[in-house]
Amino acid sequence: MRIVVGVDGSDASRTALELVASTTWPTRTQVRLVGAFESSADSTGGDEEIERAFFDRIHALSEPLRRSGCATETVVARGRPADVLLNEADDLRADLLVVGSRGLGATASALVGSVSAALVDQASCPVLVVRRPAVTRILVATDGSRSAEAIPSVLLAWKVFHDAPMDVLSVAPPVTDRVGAALGSGLQIVEQRPSDGSHEVDRHRVMADEMAARFVAGGWHAAGALRYGDAPRQIEAAAAEWGADLIVTGSRGLSGLRRLLIGSVAHHVLLHSACSVLVMRGHFPAQQPHEARLSRSAAVV
Repeated sequence: MRIVVGVDGSDASRTALELVASTTWPTRTQVRLVGAFESSADSTGGDEEIERAFFDRIHALSEPLRRSGCATETVVARGRPADVLLNEADDLRADLLVVGSRGLGATASALVGSVSAALVDQASCPVLVVRRPAVTRILVATDGSRSAEAIPSVLLAWKVFHDAPMDVLSVAPPVTDRVGAALGSGLQIVEQRPSDGSHEVDRHRVMADEMAARFVAGGWHAAGALRYGDAPRQIEAAAAEWGADLIVTGSRGLSGLRRLLIGSVAHHVLLHSACSVLVMRGHFPAQQPHEARLSRSAAVV
Protein backbone atom coordinates (compact mmCIF):
# COMPACT_ATOMS: atom_id res chain seq x y z
CA MET A 1 0.00 0.00 0.00
CA ARG A 2 0.92 3.66 -0.40
CA ILE A 3 -0.14 5.88 2.51
CA VAL A 4 0.15 9.63 3.04
CA VAL A 5 0.00 10.83 6.66
CA GLY A 6 -0.49 14.52 7.48
CA VAL A 7 1.82 15.41 10.37
CA ASP A 8 2.42 18.66 12.26
CA GLY A 9 3.71 17.56 15.67
CA SER A 10 0.39 18.09 17.44
CA ASP A 11 -1.09 15.49 19.80
CA ALA A 12 -3.73 14.72 17.16
CA SER A 13 -1.16 13.99 14.47
CA ARG A 14 0.82 11.86 16.92
CA THR A 15 -2.35 9.84 17.53
CA ALA A 16 -2.69 9.35 13.77
CA LEU A 17 0.92 8.18 13.58
CA GLU A 18 0.38 5.82 16.51
CA LEU A 19 -2.56 4.20 14.73
CA VAL A 20 -0.61 3.81 11.49
CA ALA A 21 2.46 2.43 13.30
CA SER A 22 0.43 -0.08 15.34
CA THR A 23 -1.52 -1.41 12.33
CA THR A 24 -0.25 -4.39 10.36
CA TRP A 25 -0.12 -3.21 6.74
CA PRO A 26 0.65 -5.33 3.67
CA THR A 27 4.29 -6.12 2.95
CA ARG A 28 6.26 -3.31 1.25
CA THR A 29 3.82 -0.62 2.36
CA GLN A 30 5.15 2.90 1.73
CA VAL A 31 4.30 5.72 4.13
CA ARG A 32 4.92 9.37 3.27
CA LEU A 33 4.81 11.78 6.23
CA VAL A 34 3.74 15.21 5.01
CA GLY A 35 3.87 18.60 6.69
CA ALA A 36 2.35 21.79 5.28
CA PHE A 37 4.38 25.00 5.60
CA GLU A 38 2.74 28.34 4.86
CA SER A 39 5.11 31.26 4.24
CA SER A 40 4.57 34.46 6.16
CA ALA A 41 3.40 37.40 4.08
CA ASP A 42 6.23 39.55 5.48
CA SER A 43 8.90 36.85 5.24
CA THR A 44 12.46 38.21 5.06
CA GLY A 45 14.26 34.97 4.34
CA GLY A 46 13.78 33.17 7.66
CA ASP A 47 11.35 30.66 6.20
CA GLU A 48 14.13 28.27 5.23
CA GLU A 49 15.26 27.84 8.83
CA ILE A 50 11.70 27.40 10.07
CA GLU A 51 11.01 24.94 7.28
CA ARG A 52 14.13 22.91 8.09
CA ALA A 53 13.24 22.75 11.79
CA PHE A 54 9.71 21.68 10.89
CA PHE A 55 11.11 19.01 8.56
CA ASP A 56 13.48 17.67 11.25
CA ARG A 57 10.66 17.49 13.80
CA ILE A 58 8.40 15.54 11.44
CA HIS A 59 11.19 13.23 10.29
CA ALA A 60 11.96 12.31 13.93
CA LEU A 61 8.35 11.16 14.34
CA SER A 62 8.79 8.51 11.63
CA GLU A 63 10.93 6.23 13.84
CA PRO A 64 8.01 4.03 15.06
CA LEU A 65 6.96 3.49 11.44
CA ARG A 66 10.45 2.44 10.44
CA ARG A 67 10.56 -0.02 13.35
CA SER A 68 7.25 -1.50 12.17
CA GLY A 69 8.82 -2.32 8.79
CA CYS A 70 7.25 0.42 6.64
CA ALA A 71 9.36 2.25 4.08
CA THR A 72 9.04 5.89 5.13
CA GLU A 73 9.54 9.24 3.44
CA THR A 74 9.31 12.71 4.98
CA VAL A 75 8.07 15.68 2.95
CA VAL A 76 7.58 19.32 3.86
CA ALA A 77 5.87 21.37 1.16
CA ARG A 78 4.84 25.00 1.15
CA GLY A 79 1.17 25.77 0.64
CA ARG A 80 -2.23 25.48 2.24
CA PRO A 81 -2.59 22.26 4.29
CA ALA A 82 -5.38 20.74 2.21
CA ASP A 83 -3.64 21.54 -1.08
CA VAL A 84 -0.34 20.09 0.12
CA LEU A 85 -1.91 16.84 1.31
CA LEU A 86 -3.98 16.44 -1.85
CA ASN A 87 -0.95 17.09 -4.04
CA GLU A 88 1.23 14.62 -2.15
CA ALA A 89 -1.49 11.95 -2.22
CA ASP A 90 -1.78 12.38 -5.98
CA ASP A 91 2.01 12.40 -6.42
CA LEU A 92 2.37 9.12 -4.51
CA ARG A 93 -0.80 7.68 -6.07
CA ALA A 94 -1.81 6.97 -2.49
CA ASP A 95 -4.24 4.24 -1.46
CA LEU A 96 -5.03 6.07 1.78
CA LEU A 97 -4.71 9.59 3.21
CA VAL A 98 -4.46 9.72 7.03
CA VAL A 99 -4.79 12.85 9.19
CA GLY A 100 -5.39 13.77 12.81
CA SER A 101 -8.56 15.51 13.88
CA ARG A 102 -6.86 18.71 15.08
CA GLY A 103 -3.77 20.67 14.08
CA LEU A 104 -1.48 23.32 15.52
CA GLY A 105 -2.58 26.33 13.50
CA ALA A 106 -1.89 28.27 10.32
CA THR A 107 1.55 26.75 9.64
CA ALA A 108 0.45 23.18 10.28
CA SER A 109 -2.15 20.69 9.15
CA ALA A 110 -5.15 22.16 10.95
CA LEU A 111 -7.65 19.57 9.90
CA VAL A 112 -11.04 20.92 10.90
CA GLY A 113 -13.85 22.66 9.09
CA SER A 114 -13.06 23.56 5.50
CA VAL A 115 -9.75 21.65 5.42
CA SER A 116 -11.20 18.28 6.39
CA ALA A 117 -14.17 18.96 4.11
CA ALA A 118 -11.79 19.67 1.22
CA LEU A 119 -9.94 16.40 1.81
CA VAL A 120 -13.15 14.38 1.89
CA ASP A 121 -14.53 16.17 -1.19
CA GLN A 122 -11.43 16.21 -3.35
CA ALA A 123 -9.08 13.36 -2.41
CA SER A 124 -8.59 10.68 -5.05
CA CYS A 125 -8.32 8.00 -2.35
CA PRO A 126 -10.02 7.12 0.97
CA VAL A 127 -9.47 9.58 3.85
CA LEU A 128 -8.99 8.42 7.46
CA VAL A 129 -9.42 11.07 10.16
CA VAL A 130 -7.96 9.62 13.36
CA ARG A 131 -9.25 10.40 16.84
CA ARG A 132 -8.19 7.20 18.62
CA PRO A 133 -4.85 5.32 18.48
CA ALA A 134 -6.34 1.87 17.86
CA VAL A 135 -9.21 0.12 16.09
CA THR A 136 -11.00 -2.47 18.24
CA ARG A 137 -14.54 -2.31 16.83
CA ILE A 138 -15.83 -1.00 13.50
CA LEU A 139 -19.17 0.44 12.40
CA VAL A 140 -19.70 0.43 8.63
CA ALA A 141 -22.54 2.68 7.45
CA THR A 142 -24.13 1.84 4.12
CA ASP A 143 -26.86 3.56 2.13
CA GLY A 144 -26.50 1.75 -1.19
CA SER A 145 -24.47 4.51 -2.83
CA ARG A 146 -21.48 3.65 -5.02
CA SER A 147 -18.91 4.86 -2.51
CA ALA A 148 -20.56 2.86 0.29
CA GLU A 149 -20.78 -0.26 -1.85
CA ALA A 150 -17.01 -0.02 -2.44
CA ILE A 151 -16.23 -0.36 1.29
CA PRO A 152 -16.04 -4.20 1.49
CA SER A 153 -13.84 -4.61 -1.59
CA VAL A 154 -11.40 -1.94 -0.39
CA LEU A 155 -11.12 -3.15 3.22
CA LEU A 156 -10.85 -6.78 2.12
CA ALA A 157 -8.08 -5.84 -0.32
CA TRP A 158 -6.17 -3.90 2.36
CA LYS A 159 -6.39 -6.81 4.85
CA VAL A 160 -6.23 -4.42 7.81
CA PHE A 161 -8.40 -4.11 10.93
CA HIS A 162 -9.77 -7.61 10.19
CA ASP A 163 -9.42 -8.69 13.84
CA ALA A 164 -11.92 -6.06 14.93
CA PRO A 165 -15.60 -7.11 15.11
CA MET A 166 -17.84 -5.16 12.78
CA ASP A 167 -21.43 -3.92 12.70
CA VAL A 168 -22.82 -2.99 9.28
CA LEU A 169 -25.53 -0.38 9.77
CA SER A 170 -28.16 0.94 7.39
CA VAL A 171 -30.47 3.74 8.55
CA ALA A 172 -34.02 3.76 7.21
CA PRO A 173 -35.63 7.20 6.98
CA PRO A 174 -38.64 7.74 9.23
CA VAL A 175 -42.11 8.35 7.87
CA THR A 176 -42.67 12.11 7.83
CA ASP A 177 -46.12 13.47 8.58
CA ARG A 178 -47.01 17.14 8.08
CA VAL A 179 -49.62 18.25 10.58
CA GLY A 180 -51.32 21.65 10.53
CA ALA A 181 -50.17 23.96 13.33
CA ALA A 182 -51.60 27.21 14.61
CA LEU A 183 -48.28 28.99 14.96
CA GLY A 184 -45.16 29.57 12.87
CA SER A 185 -45.20 28.50 9.26
CA GLY A 186 -48.49 26.69 9.67
CA LEU A 187 -46.96 23.21 9.39
CA GLN A 188 -45.57 20.98 12.09
CA ILE A 189 -43.23 18.17 11.03
CA VAL A 190 -43.71 14.92 12.95
CA GLU A 191 -41.36 12.00 12.32
CA GLN A 192 -42.58 8.47 12.90
CA ARG A 193 -40.86 5.13 12.74
CA PRO A 194 -41.94 3.15 9.66
CA SER A 195 -43.68 -0.14 10.32
CA ASP A 196 -41.66 -3.33 10.04
CA GLY A 197 -42.30 -5.13 6.80
CA SER A 198 -42.52 -1.97 4.75
CA HIS A 199 -40.60 -1.91 1.48
CA GLU A 200 -38.19 0.78 2.71
CA VAL A 201 -37.39 -1.06 5.94
CA ASP A 202 -36.87 -4.34 4.09
CA ARG A 203 -34.56 -2.62 1.60
CA HIS A 204 -32.32 -1.20 4.31
CA ARG A 205 -32.29 -4.44 6.28
CA VAL A 206 -31.26 -6.42 3.20
CA MET A 207 -28.64 -3.79 2.36
CA ALA A 208 -26.97 -4.17 5.77
CA ASP A 209 -27.22 -7.96 5.85
CA GLU A 210 -25.81 -8.39 2.34
CA MET A 211 -22.80 -6.18 3.05
CA ALA A 212 -22.17 -7.98 6.34
CA ALA A 213 -22.26 -11.28 4.43
CA ARG A 214 -19.56 -9.98 2.06
CA PHE A 215 -17.30 -9.30 5.03
CA VAL A 216 -18.07 -12.68 6.62
CA ALA A 217 -17.16 -14.38 3.35
CA GLY A 218 -13.82 -12.56 3.54
CA GLY A 219 -13.08 -13.84 7.03
CA TRP A 220 -14.40 -10.97 9.16
CA HIS A 221 -16.74 -11.22 12.13
CA ALA A 222 -19.59 -8.99 10.94
CA ALA A 223 -23.33 -8.58 11.48
CA GLY A 224 -25.98 -6.41 9.86
CA ALA A 225 -28.01 -3.87 11.84
CA LEU A 226 -30.93 -1.53 11.14
CA ARG A 227 -31.92 1.76 12.72
CA TYR A 228 -34.47 4.47 11.89
CA GLY A 229 -34.25 8.24 11.73
CA ASP A 230 -31.71 10.90 10.79
CA ALA A 231 -28.75 9.02 9.30
CA PRO A 232 -25.75 10.92 10.78
CA ARG A 233 -27.25 11.11 14.26
CA GLN A 234 -28.16 7.42 14.21
CA ILE A 235 -24.67 6.46 12.99
CA GLU A 236 -23.03 8.50 15.74
CA ALA A 237 -25.40 7.15 18.41
CA ALA A 238 -24.87 3.55 17.31
CA ALA A 239 -21.08 3.98 17.36
CA ALA A 240 -21.25 5.28 20.92
CA GLU A 241 -23.65 2.57 22.11
CA TRP A 242 -21.76 -0.29 20.47
CA GLY A 243 -18.29 0.87 21.47
CA ALA A 244 -17.00 1.44 17.92
CA ASP A 245 -13.79 3.43 17.59
CA LEU A 246 -13.88 3.56 13.77
CA ILE A 247 -16.78 4.57 11.53
CA VAL A 248 -16.48 3.73 7.84
CA THR A 249 -18.81 5.56 5.47
CA GLY A 250 -19.12 6.48 1.81
CA SER A 251 -18.24 9.95 0.59
CA ARG A 252 -21.51 10.54 -1.23
CA GLY A 253 -25.04 9.66 -0.29
CA LEU A 254 -27.96 9.01 -2.59
CA SER A 255 -29.72 12.33 -2.05
CA GLY A 256 -28.10 15.32 -3.72
CA LEU A 257 -30.79 17.67 -2.36
CA ARG A 258 -30.09 16.61 1.21
CA ARG A 259 -26.37 17.24 0.68
CA LEU A 260 -27.05 20.76 -0.60
CA LEU A 261 -29.36 21.55 2.31
CA ILE A 262 -27.47 20.22 5.34
CA GLY A 263 -24.23 18.73 4.09
CA SER A 264 -23.39 15.09 3.49
CA VAL A 265 -23.69 12.34 6.05
CA ALA A 266 -19.95 11.85 5.76
CA HIS A 267 -19.26 15.49 6.61
CA HIS A 268 -21.60 15.45 9.60
CA VAL A 269 -20.14 12.23 11.01
CA LEU A 270 -16.61 13.47 10.33
CA LEU A 271 -17.13 16.68 12.28
CA HIS A 272 -19.28 15.40 15.14
CA SER A 273 -18.28 11.80 15.84
CA ALA A 274 -16.11 11.01 18.87
CA CYS A 275 -14.28 8.20 17.09
CA SER A 276 -12.07 7.88 14.02
CA VAL A 277 -13.79 8.14 10.63
CA LEU A 278 -12.75 6.51 7.34
CA VAL A 279 -14.47 8.10 4.33
CA MET A 280 -14.38 5.90 1.25
CA ARG A 281 -13.43 7.72 -1.93
CA GLY A 282 -12.12 6.77 -5.34
CA HIS A 283 -15.22 6.66 -7.55
CA PHE A 284 -15.56 10.42 -7.93
CA PRO A 285 -13.01 12.86 -9.43
CA ALA A 286 -11.70 15.84 -7.51
CA GLN A 287 -14.05 18.80 -7.79
CA GLN A 288 -11.31 21.45 -8.16
CA PRO A 289 -7.77 21.48 -9.59
CA HIS A 290 -5.04 21.37 -6.96
CA GLU A 291 -2.69 24.32 -6.65
CA ALA A 292 0.97 23.59 -7.42
CA ARG A 293 3.27 23.43 -4.39
CA LEU A 294 5.63 26.39 -3.93
CA SER A 295 8.53 24.35 -2.57
CA ARG A 296 9.19 20.84 -1.34
CA SER A 297 11.76 19.20 0.91
CA ALA A 298 11.93 15.41 1.18
CA ALA A 299 13.94 12.58 2.64
CA VAL A 300 13.53 8.86 2.07
CA VAL A 301 14.49 6.15 4.58
